[in-house]
Amino acid sequence: MALSDYVTVAITQTSAGPTLPGFGVPLIPSYSATWTERTRTYNNLAGLATDFPVTTSPEYRAGTALFSQNPAPTTVMVGRMVNKPTKVLSLTANTPLTQATYTYTLQVRGQGFADQNVTFTSSGTPTDALWAAGIVTALNAVASKNYTAAGASSPVTITGNTAGAWFSVEVINPADMRISETEIDAGIAADLIAITAENPNWYGFGNTFNSKLIGVAAAGWIESNNRLFICQSQDTSTVLTAVGNADLIDTIKTNAYARSAGFYHPFPSVFADFAWMGKCLPYTPGSETWKFKTLATIPTFMMTSTHRTNIVARNGNSYESVAGLSMTFDGKVGSGNYIDVTRGLDALISDITTSVFGTLAGAPKVPYTDQGVAMIEAALRGALKRAVDKGILAQSPEFTVTTPVVANIATADKISRTLNNVFFTGKLAGAIHSANIIGTVSA
Repeated sequence: MALSDYVTVAITQTSAGPTLPGFGVPLIPSYSATWTERTRTYNNLAGLATDFPVTTSPEYRAGTALFSQNPAPTTVMVGRMVNKPTKVLSLTANTPLTQATYTYTLQVRGQGFADQNVTFTSSGTPTDALWAAGIVTALNAVASKNYTAAGASSPVTITGNTAGAWFSVEVINPADMRISETEIDAGIAADLIAITAENPNWYGFGNTFNSKLIGVAAAGWIESNNRLFICQSQDTSTVLTAVGNADLIDTIKTNAYARSAGFYHPFPSVFADFAWMGKCLPYTPGSETWKFKTLATIPTFMMTSTHRTNIVARNGNSYESVAGLSMTFDGKVGSGNYIDVTRGLDALISDITTSVFGTLAGAPKVPYTDQGVAMIEAALRGALKRAVDKGILAQSPEFTVTTPVVANIATADKISRTLNNVFFTGKLAGAIHSANIIGTVSA
């Protein structure tokens, strides 16, 4: 039996249902883990490095991003993925005919080879075919690479040599080249189901394969299972085009996902999605906002006002420099709601569920009398009071709780021993993200 067989809670602000503990635990997927179990947990980077000692691996990089934050998670989970996709990137030159004697630069990262930049300088009479030939040669010249670049014209494809092989090719200047991830979904939902069946005590998820097909499949599972997905994308369409073009982050908005947040960063190898979770998940749910967060190890990047506008129009998130301070914006999920609200209400539902269940299971009997109803009400009020203390609910107006008088309860409910018509109201505390100040001074 599950807790939901005894206590159900519905809050109309979101579609969240009862969830399990683990609101501070992020999940790293591993497509290279060789152990037989589906999950392992770690308390620091040194512990994770015992299983993933290769510092160029995605597991080590994601772990570094998580544990480098302050505060940092006390527990990180790694889940072994069985269904391995083959990474495919699509790379296109924007204006190859006008880029004469121009040096194109890409950052290349991957498991088992050194981080490096590759360059190609176009001729005085450039063509798209010459660009493709030059960039393919430069990419394939990387020693010990785990991918193969191919193509005689835009778009060039960069394909992993084996299923599950991780690498990252990163465009520094989106005015030069466009890139997107295009691999098919190999079954990410099935992996998440198996991982969660073994150990459900995790909350935040980020992936190392973030094509649109995989991102949407992962988001669909997350939405139905009361967790949070930070979906990073390097797709330059996000910043180069207006909303409505159906790129990954645009689709997260179109589908109005309530638990999936698109995060644009052109350099997937820094794992900004995991850094963001590492920074925010350690906070007590409701006490944090996901905006204004400075992320250790994460660089800002070339972002124009148009780029930012296009990200925000998608209810997307990213990382910018403001007045010399690097910080995240805007802390939203695809539906436009804020991540802290979703997480706070998840925690409230969990607290109500476990508190009321504790009352039911902890007493010799909760009688079906007004006194017994008062015991349930007390458990509910205790959870709501804690929500106020944590910053999930506002102190004013004060929350209200309404319970039925036993004399007025239907006989059928008494026979089934079910208490219905228990209601509460409360106001979200929210957060201040901007301020307008008007002043008057005089001589």
